[in-house]
Amino acid sequence: MNVEEAARKHALKNAFDYGEAKAGNVVGKVIGECPDAAKDLKATMRIIARVVKEVNSLSEKQVEGELSEYEFQEKKQREGLPEINLKKANTRVAPNPSGMLHIGHARAIILNDEYAGKYGGKFFLRLEDTDPKTKKPLPDAYERIPVDVEWLGCKVADVIIQSDRLQTYYDYAEQLIQAGNAYVCDCPVEEMRKNRAEGRACKCRDAPDQLKRWKKMFEGYGEGEAILRIKTGLEHSNASVRDWPAFRIVSGEHPRHPEARVWPLYNFACPIDDHEYGVNLVIRGKEHELNAVKQRFVYEHFNWDEPQFLEYGLIKVPGLMAHKSEILQGISEGRFTGWDDIRLPTLAALRRRGISPNAIRNYMISLGVNRSDSALDWKKLYSMNKEERDSTTKRLFFVADPVELSVEGAPEKTALKNHPKEDLGERVVAAGEKLFVARNDFELLEGKSVRLKDLCNVVLAKKCVNKGVKMERGVPIIQWVSGGVKVRVLKPDGSVVEGLAEPAVKELAVGDFVQFERFGYCRLDSENEFWFAHE
Repeated sequence: MNVEEAARKHALKNAFDYGEAKAGNVVGKVIGECPDAAKDLKATMRIIARVVKEVNSLSEKQVEGELSEYEFQEKKQREGLPEINLKKANTRVAPNPSGMLHIGHARAIILNDEYAGKYGGKFFLRLEDTDPKTKKPLPDAYERIPVDVEWLGCKVADVIIQSDRLQTYYDYAEQLIQAGNAYVCDCPVEEMRKNRAEGRACKCRDAPDQLKRWKKMFEGYGEGEAILRIKTGLEHSNASVRDWPAFRIVSGEHPRHPEARVWPLYNFACPIDDHEYGVNLVIRGKEHELNAVKQRFVYEHFNWDEPQFLEYGLIKVPGLMAHKSEILQGISEGRFTGWDDIRLPTLAALRRRGISPNAIRNYMISLGVNRSDSALDWKKLYSMNKEERDSTTKRLFFVADPVELSVEGAPEKTALKNHPKEDLGERVVAAGEKLFVARNDFELLEGKSVRLKDLCNVVLAKKCVNKGVKMERGVPIIQWVSGGVKVRVLKPDGSVVEGLAEPAVKELAVGDFVQFERFGYCRLDSENEFWFAHE
């Protein structure tokens, strides 16, 4: 297969999958089938650009019919990151500060940072805070979001706050108005919707004195009475793309700029920022595909180069609330203690539980850039966290809901290693005749011979004295505590486990990560209170 045939094949597939073929999405697949095409990339790109233009002129039925003549080998999504056709990649991630970051945000953050590092570019953090009413920014988020991003190990070149750049957006808007590529529309909403649906221009589209109408948005019009629209061409197949809105009047008070009332919408501010900061690679969820179509008109009106896009599927977060609006409501109602409540999947909560940022990074990279929707695999993430932390984590004994035992003849003390394989030292633990075991161990093993770990064998029995006996093979091993310290363990489902931990917990500092053997990995959050990470 030659370059032109390969370009035709993959342009058709790209158009079939996403409604419109893009040269940037086709080039990698062409080079994969025709490696020699990389030797003269400029010539290859000229062929691809021509073929993509031809394919995009076809109807859906024509694309589908011609595509059926080709065979595609199904490939499994490999773990890791695909190569891109850029020598240097400047990337960005753009959360809204209407809430704090959660595990779902980590995918975009980590992938964009990873590509910027891999291709010698810059990684920008942009706070998109231009909706002071429906997505009202939280003042604390301006400080806490950068902390979360840096905690994930990202190297942020600059933090961009969109609300601080309003004059920049106004200047670009005036350029479009003067060039005849934008206009102020004060048509009633229903009338404008009907016009767009029917592909018909409204009375405002070619009205004179557009700059005066624009200035009236700042001083004359009220909220909902006028919108600045970008001219797109009224024949576009998607009615929502036709003359899409770029600025609107918002009455909600902004925490940084309470005086502002004219605010840019996402699809206008986004390409302006990407262009000014040299962003040439954008990795984001596939739900932004339609936004990319709209933003392309801004790039075309200004004659700017469009970034390359990589898009992935949605990550659902099973078992935990992930929507910022729901979390915020829960906090305001007192159902959650804050954004770092253990029941939440926020990065702040995961950090308090002891989940390593490297584990989160490794997990997100393992997903790659897969367009299929998927559920977050907590077991896999926890396994990666265990692998990351295990070698430096001490083992300690803990018994939940303790039952006291009297053990006649038990050793007075025993030496325990802090880790079975690593050199983390050892501790000497007092034993003696008064010991405690977990109630569930006692009830399940009552009347049977068991091994008190690294101490002796006993028979668990009610209302009798248990005698320490020599070790036997093949009996269950359980944890025990002597002279224990009362502790509480908070779990992600909101439950609390109370029990006794061995006295060595007194030597831990807040933030230390430990494994309570046969119970789970935990982080000391405050005096005698641990947060459960995972088993």
